Amino acid sequence: MTSSIIESLWQKQARQWSRIGSPLRPCAEDVANFKKALADDPMRCLLLGVTPELAQLSPSLTAVDNSEAMIQALWKNESSAIHGDWLDLPFQEDTFDTVIGDGCLTLLTYPMQYEKLFSQLHHVLSHKGKVAIRLFVSPDESESPELVCHEASSGKIKSFHAFKWRLSMALASMNEDHNVAVSDTWMTFDRLLPDRVLLATKSGWSMLDIETIDVYRHSDAVYSHPTLTKVRDSASISFNEKALLFGSYELAERCPILVLESRK
Repeated sequence: MTSSIIESLWQKQARQWSRIGSPLRPCAEDVANFKKALADDPMRCLLLGVTPELAQLSPSLTAVDNSEAMIQALWKNESSAIHGDWLDLPFQEDTFDTVIGDGCLTLLTYPMQYEKLFSQLHHVLSHKGKVAIRLFVSPDESESPELVCHEASSGKIKSFHAFKWRLSMALASMNEDHNVAVSDTWMTFDRLLPDRVLLATKSGWSMLDIETIDVYRHSDAVYSHPTLTKVRDSASISFNEKALLFGSYELAERCPILVLESRK
């Protein structure tokens, strides 16, 4: 994705961040799992993005985000936040001991940008450096957009934010590369569930939550939702897997924290 495309999407996301809920934003359970992954010793830590819930995980933390809007809106921490590109990190070799991120792979196109990011992380990490990234992955057995929308209108999905991810994943699973245009998620939603008032009544969702999908409408951004197996394959070139940590909230089975150790 180009920086201008990302900026457009994330300017809108920054304005409505407080309205976004789990699983799109990390909850207390996710933060606890990040702490478990880092074993209370994050040392020199790189945060991919400016997720405020993760800002306190290390006393020596540097955040990198390519959206000035997100930095300005969300970063209140005293530690450093740099406007930069995850695929071209402005750091020397062995700069960090740990890297953390929440859903950051979803903002990249699979598979080439996944492999490039893992290569970048391997470069900036120290010997046996650790990575902990919460993933948003598609299930091994895909589901159709029609099924997801049917379950939504039947009141079987508790959170609208879980619904958004399920719909995005269903669409991504239809493509061989597991990438999906963000605007396609909005168009599919609008086509299959055009009556928002009726949807709110049947699902129990608030109209405010439902309206959060409108930031997708004219976006040129692309999300990716490969399966866990495919993410593991991308990481395996430079990293060994150490753990996979799950929460217990709705859709947590698709949002694990993957913990890796550098092969340096």
